[in-house]
Amino acid sequence: MRKILFLIAHPNIEKSILNKNIVKRVKKNKEIIIRNLYNIYPDFKIKIDEEIKIVLNVKFLVFQFPLYWYSYPSLLKEWKDKVFTKLYNDERNSLSGKHLLVSVTSGSEENSFHAGSRNNFTLDEFLRPIQQTAFVLNMIYHGYVHISMNRILEEKKKKLYVLEKHTDQILFKIKKFILTE
Repeated sequence: MRKILFLIAHPNIEKSILNKNIVKRVKKNKEIIIRNLYNIYPDFKIKIDEEIKIVLNVKFLVFQFPLYWYSYPSLLKEWKDKVFTKLYNDERNSLSGKHLLVSVTSGSEENSFHAGSRNNFTLDEFLRPIQQTAFVLNMIYHGYVHISMNRILEEKKKKLYVLEKHTDQILFKIKKFILTE
């Protein structure tokens, strides 16, 4: 059984530099189920029972997405609303103890996410709805791993290294809590 579900929510991943490369690197791990929501559900008609079956058979979920207007893409919101609501309403507490990590990409450096800066709020504040969802569902929330497109542009010579380092952070957080169980 594969233990990790990697949900990708990028409306145009083929044109993405960050998300596409993160996914390419994560694919090498045989423990990970990769589901690209925009490829699977271009019509936004989520097969809730199919998704629930997958979620119930993993221990760790990763939401991979670009930050769009200070939130996550609409299809991830739709997926979360449909799948997690049905699981919440089943009263079996089936998500209790499952792990959740967010991997977010943006055009802004992390140090620009604070009061008085360009983005005025922290990434934690923008991701609060995901964190609260995990709390309500009794999941173990591992926060986020962030990578900036600006960092890639600034470090062109080290582009691959920066992307690998980001992916390594994701895998480290997963391995720390799951692969050692």
